Amino acid sequence: MSEINIVRVVNGLKKPYQLPLLPITFSADQELAFYKRVVEATSKLEKLKQKLHYSLVNQSFIQLLTLHESVQSTRIEGTQITFSEMLEDEIEQQEEWEKIEVRNYRNALRKGVESIQLGYPISERLVRDMHRELMKDERGATGSAGEYRKVQNFIGPTKKLKDATYIPPEPQLMGEYMSNLEKYINGHPYLEDETETLHDLIKTAIIHAQFESIHPFLDGNGRLGRILIVLYMLQSKLINSPIFFLSEELEKEKFKYYSLLNGVRGISGNNPDWESWILFFLDSTIRMADDQYQKLDKAEQLYNNGLKKLTKMSTKQVWEGVMKHPIVTVNQIQQETKLAASTIRKGLNELVAFGLVYSDNRQRNRRFFQYDLIRIMTE
Repeated sequence: MSEINIVRVVNGLKKPYQLPLLPITFSADQELAFYKRVVEATSKLEKLKQKLHYSLVNQSFIQLLTLHESVQSTRIEGTQITFSEMLEDEIEQQEEWEKIEVRNYRNALRKGVESIQLGYPISERLVRDMHRELMKDERGATGSAGEYRKVQNFIGPTKKLKDATYIPPEPQLMGEYMSNLEKYINGHPYLEDETETLHDLIKTAIIHAQFESIHPFLDGNGRLGRILIVLYMLQSKLINSPIFFLSEELEKEKFKYYSLLNGVRGISGNNPDWESWILFFLDSTIRMADDQYQKLDKAEQLYNNGLKKLTKMSTKQVWEGVMKHPIVTVNQIQQETKLAASTIRKGLNELVAFGLVYSDNRQRNRRFFQYDLIRIMTE
């Protein structure tokens, strides 16, 4: 990932970008190109919503998706942590900075989702609160968690200003830009905005890109901006639970992702290219909705195939616990099911006998692995 560096902007050198305030307007031809993608994307999102609504594994799937999103979003920033390592971290809770970053992301995401589900809108206050969660106990934490930056920074491959690929707006403008973004997200509190004709999925793309261009914090802007994607989709009813995340798709094409974000900023004196960014965002949404639908379908098949082999109700409960924790201990399933430890051990041994899970050779705190589910979530 490009480093974010704190600098003083000196006369004669590159200057902070004069970022336009929202809203953005588009030509009729541009909007037509967008809406062809929007129709397909919203259709696939609705299909995913309906499948999840009737799924027997919906809660476990959402739980695994949020962990997977937390891993993928932090990987975009350069960490090397894996989904399997974070599943084991649920048992170990190690104080490694990469694992702390993933846990913090998950906590910040949970805080945001809970706020939206309680009926609160996306606000500057919520953004700052999520940033505090995101930066808790992180490496290099400067005490500015939850506070807009008060110094100039830049994004670039080195610590030299001359190499900067983007210099965000000056720090004294953060309040104005973030207030403008909040109003764009929520509209006027009492009046319908008759001039706003853009679909909420297009607005989601704009909100993410604008937040990244404002770059209001010293660190964590990329991760927080990706959380805003799912929060706005929840707030605007594009989804009704935290089932859709884009970070996996963005991580696959992260250099294109960064390049197109720079494109909306009019880098090198060019006109801001919002069209390319929005089309990329919509295409990524289409691919990711398909991908998550297929993952859910495979997880359902795995769960149902396992149930067909089981007769004891207690073993079925243990199997359900494994679907939430593909790397699991007796203690974790006990917390989920409230079954006796001896009953859980018998259930796990039965699952091992059927080839549904595999165990390690530990004498104490033995771990059990559901490799098929891990593969489904990560392929």
